Amino acid sequence: MNRCEGILSALMTPFTKEGKLDENVLRKYVRHNIDRMKVDGLYVGGSTGEGLLMSKEERMAVFEITKEEVAGKIPLIAHVGTLNLNEACEMANKAEELGYDLISAVTPYYYPFSFADISKYYNTILNSTSKTPIVIYFLPTLSNNSISLDDFGKLFENDRVMGIKYTSSDLFLLERLKQKFPTKMMWAGFDELLIAYASYGLRSGIGSTYNIQAPLAKKVIEAVEKKDLEEALKIQHDMNDVISTLLKVGIYPALKECITFYDPSAVSYCRAPMGSKPLGDTEKSLLKDMFDKYLSKL
Repeated sequence: MNRCEGILSALMTPFTKEGKLDENVLRKYVRHNIDRMKVDGLYVGGSTGEGLLMSKEERMAVFEITKEEVAGKIPLIAHVGTLNLNEACEMANKAEELGYDLISAVTPYYYPFSFADISKYYNTILNSTSKTPIVIYFLPTLSNNSISLDDFGKLFENDRVMGIKYTSSDLFLLERLKQKFPTKMMWAGFDELLIAYASYGLRSGIGSTYNIQAPLAKKVIEAVEKKDLEEALKIQHDMNDVISTLLKVGIYPALKECITFYDPSAVSYCRAPMGSKPLGDTEKSLLKDMFDKYLSKL
């Protein structure tokens, strides 16, 4: 089983100005991540991929195009999370049919679901497929639902629940999970906290900003492994300078603008209502200055 270890980009989904999926630019995004960023894998259709703004059919089309463009070069995780459980199962089946290495699903969101509801959600998705393992996408600040240490243990009783995309700043729970479930995979979910996750033993991460700074993320992991925390912190500072600029502009429109600094033909837009205001010259200039300072030589 390929465990999809290392630094993975949360793949963006490009749209035309009219809001249609742009297959040509999607293929460019995939090649950019493989050829320039040298990522170890892709997480497809998650928050960064604007998956929750897309129809089931569009999401499965992204799975198919990405799989074809990757052509076996790197492993793939398909995010199938949605409040419509039947559609989540359909997407999980599609990902398995395409040969994705793993599937993933964010915890049910918006409503205050009980743990019994959350458990049924994951087990239903698993039972709809025959063999593909699942990764829990743990995002308590946005999902409005959390999972306790003991409840994670109950989910892990199913051997096909292989790990967690841990997008939380709760380092106490992180340490407890690592100590109690050492054989389970965990991916760091907040790019700005990568050094902290790595200090707790995580050596893999899935992030939005790795679309443009995956080499820096790899250097943070390498420095922590060498116990060179001074160097790791220096690189994390640079990463966080990049992240601060992206957040100031609007992270998803900003990331898509940054890709055009590598390839001017890779112009794309966000799916409405996201990114409804086009970036102005001031914002573009801010991003270009950031790119030239931190990313142009990667």
